[in-house]
Amino acid sequence: MKDPVCGMEVEEKGVSLKYNNKEYRFCCATCRWAFEQNPDQFVK
Repeated sequence: MKDPVCGMEVEEKGVSLKYNNKEYRFCCATCRWAFEQNPDQFVK
């Protein structure tokens, strides 16, 4: 899976968040925080 914020490859057991019934994974809490601030910017 790819982190939608920075594009890094991430493991399935990493930091995650559900948005619009889809699970997104992040390389770190900072990328998750950025996604939470404006998810529509990162969802394509």
